[in-house]
Amino acid sequence: MIYDHAEAICKAAGTTMGNAVRAQYWVSDIREFPGVAMAWSGRYGAAPHPLACVVSPPPMPASGATVMADFWFYAG
Repeated sequence: MIYDHAEAICKAAGTTMGNAVRAQYWVSDIREFPGVAMAWSGRYGAAPHPLACVVSPPPMPASGATVMADFWFYAG
């Protein structure tokens, strides 16, 4: 779901996920991160994943969330 939203934002801005220069994830449990990495490779194959992962103590700002993401894109 995170990548669905990110792709929609990219499309609206006239760029693509291929122009991601940073993907930062906050997880409440580090065991969530392999799923994030698998979702990226499942969608984008061997495309570089410019990532940082930070463990953040729960609760997350959104009720029930276990992962949050922040992306930076090149749109030039």
